[in-house]
Amino acid sequence: MKEQLIETSNPQPEIRKNVKLAKDWEYSSETDYLYEKAIIFRERFLDPIARIDRDTLPDPIIGIENLRNHKVLAEYLLSRDAVGLSFRINFNEEHYIDEEGNKDWRFGRWAQLESLLHEYIHGWQQRFGKEPFKPGKSGSSHNAEFIDKCESLGLHPMPGVGCHTKVADEPFSILMKEWGIERPEDVPQDDRNIDWFKILIDLAGKGRRGTSSLTKWTCPECGINARMGIKGNPEIVHDPCSIKKGEKVFFVRADGLRHILYEPTK
Repeated sequence: MKEQLIETSNPQPEIRKNVKLAKDWEYSSETDYLYEKAIIFRERFLDPIARIDRDTLPDPIIGIENLRNHKVLAEYLLSRDAVGLSFRINFNEEHYIDEEGNKDWRFGRWAQLESLLHEYIHGWQQRFGKEPFKPGKSGSSHNAEFIDKCESLGLHPMPGVGCHTKVADEPFSILMKEWGIERPEDVPQDDRNIDWFKILIDLAGKGRRGTSSLTKWTCPECGINARMGIKGNPEIVHDPCSIKKGEKVFFVRADGLRHILYEPTK
Protein backbone atom coordinates (compact mmCIF):
# COMPACT_ATOMS: atom_id res chain seq x y z
CA MET A 1 0.00 0.00 0.00
CA LYS A 2 1.43 3.33 -1.04
CA GLU A 3 1.82 5.84 1.80
CA GLN A 4 0.23 9.22 1.34
CA LEU A 5 1.45 12.40 2.94
CA ILE A 6 -1.26 14.08 5.01
CA GLU A 7 -1.14 17.79 4.33
CA THR A 8 -2.39 20.42 6.74
CA SER A 9 -3.56 23.83 5.60
CA ASN A 10 -3.06 27.21 7.19
CA PRO A 11 -5.87 29.52 6.05
CA GLN A 12 -4.85 32.42 8.30
CA PRO A 13 -2.68 34.32 5.75
CA GLU A 14 -5.44 34.28 3.14
CA ILE A 15 -8.08 35.29 5.68
CA ARG A 16 -5.91 38.17 6.87
CA LYS A 17 -5.35 39.20 3.25
CA ASN A 18 -9.11 39.23 2.77
CA VAL A 19 -9.45 41.43 5.88
CA LYS A 20 -7.03 43.95 4.38
CA LEU A 21 -8.95 44.05 1.11
CA ALA A 22 -12.40 44.24 2.73
CA LYS A 23 -12.47 48.03 2.80
CA ASP A 24 -16.26 48.04 2.82
CA TRP A 25 -16.15 46.22 6.20
CA GLU A 26 -16.11 48.65 9.12
CA TYR A 27 -13.77 46.40 11.14
CA SER A 28 -11.18 45.89 8.39
CA SER A 29 -8.41 48.10 9.82
CA GLU A 30 -9.25 47.15 13.41
CA THR A 31 -8.97 43.41 12.75
CA ASP A 32 -5.76 43.85 10.75
CA TYR A 33 -4.31 45.73 13.74
CA LEU A 34 -5.19 42.83 16.05
CA TYR A 35 -3.58 40.34 13.64
CA GLU A 36 -0.37 42.37 13.69
CA LYS A 37 -0.25 42.44 17.48
CA ALA A 38 -1.16 38.75 17.87
CA ILE A 39 1.77 37.72 15.67
CA ILE A 40 4.15 39.76 17.82
CA PHE A 41 2.68 38.18 20.97
CA ARG A 42 3.51 34.77 19.53
CA GLU A 43 7.02 35.79 18.52
CA ARG A 44 7.85 37.55 21.79
CA PHE A 45 5.88 35.64 24.42
CA LEU A 46 4.18 32.41 23.44
CA ASP A 47 6.37 30.54 20.95
CA PRO A 48 9.58 32.50 20.35
CA ILE A 49 11.95 29.59 19.64
CA ALA A 50 11.77 27.28 16.62
CA ARG A 51 11.53 23.65 17.79
CA ILE A 52 11.83 20.30 16.08
CA ASP A 53 9.87 18.26 18.63
CA ARG A 54 6.49 19.84 17.85
CA ASP A 55 4.64 22.19 15.52
CA THR A 56 4.78 25.92 16.06
CA LEU A 57 1.88 27.75 17.68
CA PRO A 58 -0.53 28.90 14.95
CA ASP A 59 -1.37 32.53 14.43
CA PRO A 60 -5.03 32.92 15.40
CA ILE A 61 -7.92 33.71 13.11
CA ILE A 62 -9.52 36.84 14.56
CA GLY A 63 -13.15 37.84 14.24
CA ILE A 64 -15.49 40.50 15.57
CA GLU A 65 -19.11 39.58 16.11
CA ASN A 66 -22.03 40.14 18.43
CA LEU A 67 -21.64 37.50 21.16
CA ARG A 68 -25.13 38.27 22.52
CA ASN A 69 -23.89 38.93 26.04
CA HIS A 70 -22.41 42.30 26.98
CA LYS A 71 -20.58 40.70 29.92
CA VAL A 72 -18.40 38.73 27.52
CA LEU A 73 -15.29 40.53 26.29
CA ALA A 74 -13.91 37.94 23.92
CA GLU A 75 -13.85 34.21 23.36
CA TYR A 76 -11.53 31.45 22.20
CA LEU A 77 -13.33 28.69 20.28
CA LEU A 78 -12.47 25.17 21.38
CA SER A 79 -13.49 23.44 18.16
CA ARG A 80 -13.94 24.25 14.50
CA ASP A 81 -16.56 26.78 13.52
CA ALA A 82 -19.36 26.55 10.97
CA VAL A 83 -16.94 26.69 8.01
CA GLY A 84 -14.33 24.39 9.52
CA LEU A 85 -11.89 27.00 10.84
CA SER A 86 -10.03 26.42 14.10
CA PHE A 87 -7.85 28.48 16.44
CA ARG A 88 -10.41 31.28 16.46
CA ILE A 89 -10.50 34.35 18.70
CA ASN A 90 -13.63 36.51 18.59
CA PHE A 91 -14.03 39.97 20.10
CA ASN A 92 -17.47 41.06 21.19
CA GLU A 93 -18.88 43.67 18.82
CA GLU A 94 -21.00 45.08 21.66
CA HIS A 95 -17.88 46.71 23.14
CA TYR A 96 -17.02 48.74 20.05
CA ILE A 97 -18.09 52.37 19.86
CA ASP A 98 -18.02 54.90 17.02
CA GLU A 99 -15.30 57.51 17.46
CA GLU A 100 -14.72 60.00 14.62
CA GLY A 101 -15.70 57.49 11.97
CA ASN A 102 -13.70 54.62 13.49
CA LYS A 103 -14.67 51.59 15.55
CA ASP A 104 -12.82 51.77 18.88
CA TRP A 105 -12.70 49.28 21.77
CA ARG A 106 -14.46 51.20 24.53
CA PHE A 107 -12.02 50.10 27.25
CA GLY A 108 -8.94 51.37 25.40
CA ARG A 109 -6.01 49.73 23.61
CA TRP A 110 -4.16 48.57 26.73
CA ALA A 111 -7.17 46.64 28.02
CA GLN A 112 -7.97 45.34 24.53
CA LEU A 113 -4.47 43.92 24.07
CA GLU A 114 -4.59 42.34 27.53
CA SER A 115 -7.76 40.61 26.29
CA LEU A 116 -6.10 39.52 23.04
CA LEU A 117 -3.12 37.99 24.85
CA HIS A 118 -5.48 36.37 27.40
CA GLU A 119 -7.39 34.58 24.63
CA TYR A 120 -4.20 33.62 22.81
CA ILE A 121 -2.91 32.02 26.01
CA HIS A 122 -6.04 29.85 25.97
CA GLY A 123 -4.94 28.72 22.51
CA TRP A 124 -1.40 28.06 23.75
CA GLN A 125 -2.71 25.97 26.66
CA GLN A 126 -5.08 23.97 24.47
CA ARG A 127 -2.26 23.19 22.03
CA PHE A 128 0.76 22.75 24.31
CA GLY A 129 -0.37 22.88 27.94
CA LYS A 130 -0.28 19.94 30.33
CA GLU A 131 -3.71 20.78 31.79
CA PRO A 132 -5.88 22.04 28.90
CA PHE A 133 -9.56 22.65 29.48
CA LYS A 134 -11.64 19.61 28.55
CA PRO A 135 -15.22 20.22 27.38
CA GLY A 136 -17.79 18.41 29.48
CA LYS A 137 -15.40 17.95 32.40
CA SER A 138 -15.50 19.71 35.75
CA GLY A 139 -13.10 22.53 36.40
CA SER A 140 -12.44 26.02 35.12
CA SER A 141 -10.78 27.11 31.90
CA HIS A 142 -8.88 29.59 34.07
CA ASN A 143 -7.05 26.89 36.01
CA ALA A 144 -3.67 27.00 37.75
CA GLU A 145 -1.64 26.34 34.60
CA PHE A 146 -3.45 29.11 32.72
CA ILE A 147 -3.04 31.58 35.58
CA ASP A 148 0.67 30.78 35.93
CA LYS A 149 1.26 31.38 32.22
CA CYS A 150 -0.60 34.69 32.35
CA GLU A 151 1.31 35.84 35.42
CA SER A 152 4.63 34.97 33.74
CA LEU A 153 3.71 37.43 30.97
CA GLY A 154 2.48 40.17 33.33
CA LEU A 155 -1.29 39.59 33.22
CA HIS A 156 -3.23 39.19 36.46
CA PRO A 157 -6.39 37.12 35.90
CA MET A 158 -8.38 35.81 38.86
CA PRO A 159 -8.34 31.99 39.23
CA GLY A 160 -11.59 30.41 38.14
CA VAL A 161 -13.13 33.71 37.03
CA GLY A 162 -10.62 35.09 34.52
CA CYS A 163 -11.20 38.81 35.17
CA HIS A 164 -8.04 40.95 35.24
CA THR A 165 -7.84 42.31 38.76
CA LYS A 166 -5.09 44.88 38.11
CA VAL A 167 -3.19 46.50 35.28
CA ALA A 168 -0.64 44.19 33.62
CA ASP A 169 3.06 44.41 34.46
CA GLU A 170 6.27 43.31 32.75
CA PRO A 171 6.96 41.88 30.23
CA PHE A 172 3.58 42.90 28.77
CA SER A 173 4.04 46.50 29.96
CA ILE A 174 7.46 46.72 28.29
CA LEU A 175 5.94 45.81 24.94
CA MET A 176 3.13 48.33 25.42
CA LYS A 177 5.74 51.04 26.04
CA GLU A 178 7.51 50.05 22.81
CA TRP A 179 4.20 50.44 20.98
CA GLY A 180 3.54 53.84 22.54
CA ILE A 181 0.47 52.67 24.47
CA GLU A 182 0.18 54.56 27.74
CA ARG A 183 -0.18 52.55 30.92
CA PRO A 184 -3.41 53.27 32.86
CA GLU A 185 -2.49 54.69 36.25
CA ASP A 186 -4.25 55.24 39.57
CA VAL A 187 -6.86 52.55 39.12
CA PRO A 188 -8.82 52.62 42.42
CA GLN A 189 -9.20 49.57 44.60
CA ASP A 190 -12.59 47.86 44.39
CA ASP A 191 -14.05 45.04 46.45
CA ARG A 192 -15.81 43.59 43.42
CA ASN A 193 -14.07 40.83 41.46
CA ILE A 194 -14.19 42.55 38.10
CA ASP A 195 -11.75 43.72 35.45
CA TRP A 196 -9.77 46.82 36.40
CA PHE A 197 -10.87 48.61 33.23
CA LYS A 198 -14.53 48.01 34.09
CA ILE A 199 -13.93 50.05 37.25
CA LEU A 200 -12.61 52.96 35.17
CA ILE A 201 -15.62 52.79 32.86
CA ASP A 202 -17.97 52.82 35.85
CA LEU A 203 -16.24 55.87 37.34
CA ALA A 204 -16.55 57.67 34.01
CA GLY A 205 -20.28 56.95 34.00
CA LYS A 206 -20.04 54.87 30.83
CA GLY A 207 -20.79 51.47 32.31
CA ARG A 208 -23.69 49.28 31.26
CA ARG A 209 -26.25 48.15 33.76
CA GLY A 210 -27.28 44.52 33.86
CA THR A 211 -30.91 43.50 34.01
CA SER A 212 -30.57 41.08 36.93
CA SER A 213 -30.77 42.21 40.55
CA LEU A 214 -29.07 39.01 41.69
CA THR A 215 -25.35 38.89 42.38
CA LYS A 216 -23.34 36.11 40.78
CA TRP A 217 -20.83 34.18 42.89
CA THR A 218 -18.46 31.51 41.62
CA CYS A 219 -16.09 28.90 43.02
CA PRO A 220 -12.55 29.88 41.92
CA GLU A 221 -11.48 26.23 41.84
CA CYS A 222 -14.17 24.48 39.78
CA GLY A 223 -16.13 27.40 38.31
CA ILE A 224 -19.58 26.40 39.62
CA ASN A 225 -21.87 29.43 39.93
CA ALA A 226 -24.61 30.63 42.27
CA ARG A 227 -26.77 33.76 42.29
CA MET A 228 -28.38 35.42 45.29
CA GLY A 229 -30.07 38.66 46.18
CA ILE A 230 -27.77 39.97 48.92
CA LYS A 231 -25.17 42.74 48.60
CA GLY A 232 -22.66 41.59 51.21
CA ASN A 233 -20.30 38.64 51.01
CA PRO A 234 -22.34 35.51 51.87
CA GLU A 235 -19.09 33.65 52.74
CA ILE A 236 -20.21 30.49 50.96
CA VAL A 237 -17.81 27.56 51.35
CA HIS A 238 -17.75 25.02 48.50
CA ASP A 239 -17.31 21.73 50.37
CA PRO A 240 -16.20 19.45 47.47
CA CYS A 241 -13.37 21.80 46.47
CA SER A 242 -12.48 22.49 50.10
CA ILE A 243 -12.03 18.77 50.73
CA LYS A 244 -10.00 18.37 47.57
CA LYS A 245 -7.73 21.34 48.34
CA GLY A 246 -7.42 20.70 52.07
CA GLU A 247 -8.57 24.19 53.04
CA LYS A 248 -11.74 26.23 52.84
CA VAL A 249 -12.59 27.43 49.35
CA PHE A 250 -14.96 30.41 49.39
CA PHE A 251 -17.13 31.55 46.51
CA VAL A 252 -15.97 34.88 45.02
CA ARG A 253 -18.05 37.56 43.40
CA ALA A 254 -18.14 37.40 39.61
CA ASP A 255 -20.41 40.09 38.27
CA GLY A 256 -18.05 41.85 35.90
CA LEU A 257 -17.02 41.51 32.29
CA ARG A 258 -15.33 38.25 31.53
CA HIS A 259 -13.39 36.25 29.04
CA ILE A 260 -14.70 32.88 28.00
CA LEU A 261 -13.51 29.69 26.48
CA TYR A 262 -16.35 28.82 24.15
CA GLU A 263 -17.71 25.29 24.12
CA PRO A 264 -20.19 24.82 21.26
CA THR A 265 -23.63 23.54 22.22
CA LYS A 266 -24.07 19.94 21.22
